[in-house]
Amino acid sequence: MSLKTPIKIISTTDKNTLMVRFWPTDICNFNCSYCFPGFGNIGKFRYPTDVSLVIKNFRLLFDLYNKKLGKNKFHLTIVGGGEPTLWPHLNKFCKDIKEEHNVYISIVTNGSRSLNWWNRNLKYFDDVTLCCHNEFIDIDHYVSVGDLLYEKNIKIVGLMLMDAKKWNKCIDYIEKMKLSQYPWFIEAKIVFEAPGHGTDVYTKEQFEYLNNAIKRLPDGEYLLDKLSEMKPFESVVLFDDDSSMISRPHDIIVNKWNNFKDWTCNVSLDNLVIHYDGSITGSCQEPIFVGKKINLFSKNFEEEFNTDIDFKPIICPKQSCFCQPDTHITKAKIG
Repeated sequence: MSLKTPIKIISTTDKNTLMVRFWPTDICNFNCSYCFPGFGNIGKFRYPTDVSLVIKNFRLLFDLYNKKLGKNKFHLTIVGGGEPTLWPHLNKFCKDIKEEHNVYISIVTNGSRSLNWWNRNLKYFDDVTLCCHNEFIDIDHYVSVGDLLYEKNIKIVGLMLMDAKKWNKCIDYIEKMKLSQYPWFIEAKIVFEAPGHGTDVYTKEQFEYLNNAIKRLPDGEYLLDKLSEMKPFESVVLFDDDSSMISRPHDIIVNKWNNFKDWTCNVSLDNLVIHYDGSITGSCQEPIFVGKKINLFSKNFEEEFNTDIDFKPIICPKQSCFCQPDTHITKAKIG
């Protein structure tokens, strides 16, 4: 673990790109023991039913970010503590949301829907992350979905959630993924049991395994074909000794450089989360528009979210940041 202290993080994401994570439901067909409290099959926000309103308000959101901040590319990741493929209107939403804006759609899913479902709907996604949860996964079906997506030329990452309590089982699943027909990405990822929990549950040997998170790369032809889509979440980390290095969110968390309390953070400028209830925050669930509570599902969204919005960095209220998409956002230590 590094003893250097970071003082600034500069995101390498294009400045004209707005990252948005949309959590359409907290209902899930899995009930993983390490999931965040209140999520899973006991969720209370099934999904938005007025899909036309949701699409209209997303377009208004994109228009204002374009007008105020020059954002003209929108990377929309559909994810959640629930399973997003359970949303009945998912295909209509994905189809319509691309009609008026330059939207790249990623989906993070447990991959449990049938091969027939994937054949009907894969055309709506630009890339897919298949999360492998050791307690509920049907590994043979999971691998079949990964092979189907690869065969249909969809960028696909098999993400093994490395449960420290079921470590050997997770390793076995990674090895089974490697037997797939096609060589899609395989990555090992740290998991946490709840917000605020650290990485102390992992042994030194487990950390060494996680330090090289990529467990398989696709072939060279596939990598060249997908090169434009494969820019990872990376940042330049500046340290108190005037040194710097390129880091991914995984590196920031593993090295415990993620104590950003009282830092300025560009989350409101670059990386939004749309929650199950329509609220717009950072992934830390903190309000990001000073003096306003904005709800994307509101019928009055156009009046509430207007040119009076003050777009500026927020002061981070959290002791530690464990959400990978937020750790790489531009931020700076004050003083």
